[in-house]
Amino acid sequence: MTKRIITAALSVIIFALIFSWFTITPSSQREPNVYYFRFDEMYSIVLIYAAPVYFLVGLPFSIFIDKFIAKINTSLEWTRYFFGLGLYTFAGLLVGAIILIILKKLIIPIFILCLFASNIYYHLHLLVSQIKRESEAQN
Repeated sequence: MTKRIITAALSVIIFALIFSWFTITPSSQREPNVYYFRFDEMYSIVLIYAAPVYFLVGLPFSIFIDKFIAKINTSLEWTRYFFGLGLYTFAGLLVGAIILIILKKLIIPIFILCLFASNIYYHLHLLVSQIKRESEAQN
């Protein structure tokens, strides 16, 4: 479980950094007398909104998906990888659909952001799992 919490925390941080970096308007393109968020402000806002989604929705989905993947009887790593990628992508789209139902608006970028966030989590989960496996093998 600590592996999942570490993965979720890293995912939130990376997602917030990437999202904030893409949404910042350069000084040369800013209109006069219009307020633009600074990088740290945007980063804080994204952390506040993304962290609960990662921890309250993403972690249970991750547990369910990993149990489902464990039932697959295949020795091919790439099969497990693509199956997991598909399931995590689907989970991201499902979370996006739930957010759209709550907001009662069709906002396509929310699907893209949720898909991106779920894939960040999946790949970090694979990385943290690999690092943990290697450290246990060394002990």
